Amino acid sequence: MARAQASPGISWRDLTPQPLILLTGSEQYLASRAFELLRSQAATREDIQHTRLNAATYEPGELLLATSSSLFSSANLVEVHDLASMNEYFLKDALNYLKDQAPENVLILHYSGGTRGKKLLEAIKAAGALIVNCQPIKRDAEKIDFVQSEFKAAKRRITNDAVKSLVAAVGNSLAELGTSCHQLIQDTTGTIDQEVVDRYYGGRIEATAFKVADAALAGNAQLALTTLRHSLDTGTDPIPIVATLAMKIRQLAKVLGVNEPAASLASELGMASWQVQAAQQQARGWKRADVALCIENIAQTDRMVKGGGRSPGYALERAILFIASKAPQR
Repeated sequence: MARAQASPGISWRDLTPQPLILLTGSEQYLASRAFELLRSQAATREDIQHTRLNAATYEPGELLLATSSSLFSSANLVEVHDLASMNEYFLKDALNYLKDQAPENVLILHYSGGTRGKKLLEAIKAAGALIVNCQPIKRDAEKIDFVQSEFKAAKRRITNDAVKSLVAAVGNSLAELGTSCHQLIQDTTGTIDQEVVDRYYGGRIEATAFKVADAALAGNAQLALTTLRHSLDTGTDPIPIVATLAMKIRQLAKVLGVNEPAASLASELGMASWQVQAAQQQARGWKRADVALCIENIAQTDRMVKGGGRSPGYALERAILFIASKAPQR
């Protein structure tokens, strides 16, 4: 195996077995996918032994044993978890191993972050480790890229609207988002469109909240109220719906009267390009004074649903009617 060159951080999707691999970042789901990918690649070899170590509970000599050849294997795949909580035994053995690596082995270590183990991290990087980015994915644009990559890897087509709907429905957890992608890939055939996503995940709180907010901002009070009442009747908490309304109105306020392209505004406003485009479309015809009144109304509604009123559902209904009444007629 050729020695890998140091890298600022490649995607886990581009991983192939290397003598030394460092996963950096606290997103456990991405790290688990990286470990899984390397396991599956290594499984094609009959002469490789797999071992999993925990750096926090490590016992002296375990790394040496795991990386040594045996009668049954000529190479080893060694996973090291919890590097951020490593004990002194692991630090000592790892530093010794780095001085005399076995090029036929694959040593993959996950460092989630923190201040512990800086000496070892520097030594790992200096030894030519392949650095893999496992940082949390927070921006919607990154989640959209993740979903698109999942379907591309599976050679399945998904429409842009379906991707956005899926992120809106289950995007709070990357692990859940990944699981949802796999479910759609396994349980459906052909192109996945928004109708398919709605059928599987349209009842989720996040998806319902976006539908209520979009209908209210479009002036469609009837659709917004119907969706809201169905959601509340099935046990949905009104708080995330109010939060989504507030977010959508804030986004509308940010783009109101701004004629710059979505791509140039996205970074400045901390929004994805598609969010800017959607907000710009919704902002057409809105008056700044009416937007300000809606922001004030939502702030009052937020207090009502968090204990300031007797009926959170009624307060939310009134807010939706108020927002819809201020929306421009189209």
